[in-house]
Amino acid sequence: MVKIPRVRVLYLVIDQLAGHWEEHVKLEGSDFPPVNVKSYHEKGLIPNFSYLIENGLWVKRPWNRGFCDTPHGMKYLATGSYREKGCYTSNKPWFLEAEKETAFFEFVKKYYREKINIGVFSCSPWLIKGYFYTPDSIHGLISGYSDEIMLKELAFPWMEDRVPEWNLVHIYLPGMDSISNCPSYRGECSDPRSSKHSYMLFLDCLVGEIAKFLKDKGFWEETYFIIASDHGYHLGCSVARKRGVKTNNWCCDHPPPWDCEVWDFEEDRPTGIYSGGPRRTTIIVSGGALEEKYRGKVIEEAEIINVIPTIADILKVPYKCQGRSLFEYKMH
Repeated sequence: MVKIPRVRVLYLVIDQLAGHWEEHVKLEGSDFPPVNVKSYHEKGLIPNFSYLIENGLWVKRPWNRGFCDTPHGMKYLATGSYREKGCYTSNKPWFLEAEKETAFFEFVKKYYREKINIGVFSCSPWLIKGYFYTPDSIHGLISGYSDEIMLKELAFPWMEDRVPEWNLVHIYLPGMDSISNCPSYRGECSDPRSSKHSYMLFLDCLVGEIAKFLKDKGFWEETYFIIASDHGYHLGCSVARKRGVKTNNWCCDHPPPWDCEVWDFEEDRPTGIYSGGPRRTTIIVSGGALEEKYRGKVIEEAEIINVIPTIADILKVPYKCQGRSLFEYKMH
């Protein structure tokens, strides 16, 4: 019989959450940088993210080196590999390849059989084979749901009441991805969906609620709390300029090309400085179960495909993929 490690993993994926930014991009008429985890952490704007960073293992500059759309980014976050086969697309028979694939969560369920309790809280198509599909473990909402509904009405009640002995939970929050084609910063506003800035502060509150829930219910000391994202977005770059934008305070989603350069909007010319906003992702490994030797440590650079092998390392699962565990990286 395979012995299950006495740990829990809560794997939170936040769509379009840029983890870092090119420092030459400045917003007009504001002291704020473009919305990203690293800059907002350094300015003290996101105390709950900062708590996880300061008490966890933080990748300062994580990258998506593959395709920076959500179908590919979510697949990398589900498999730990830059694979294209079986990747969801609306106009190709992707399901023929997906049916042949056992991604990480399904692999864990088969490896530990009925001895492990998994919960997956997401939406179609990320509940399908090749992504976060697991037999009898998926809980889905239709696209367009609010992040707080997923947490408070599905994930929290399930973890507290239905399966108190849960081992592995994945929660997908799509809200930030919908806050696009809008200002990065437009002043303080009570509506969190008015700008990237406002929604970033709202997300920080949700992260704080997750940590508080884990602590209040006695889960924190047993839990690895992992946050990751699939891609970032364009802002202040050549792609934004080609789309007709005339300011570096306007988010332009994440269409290709993903490799772009910083644009000087005052002179209306390219700078030659690499931007690549959609490639700038987020990775934080924290929680009460994280070993003391990893707390407060920093990895300078890693990739999106390193998240799943890190979780496999925590759960002692022999899952093979392209990435490698973050615990094998050089830290400081």
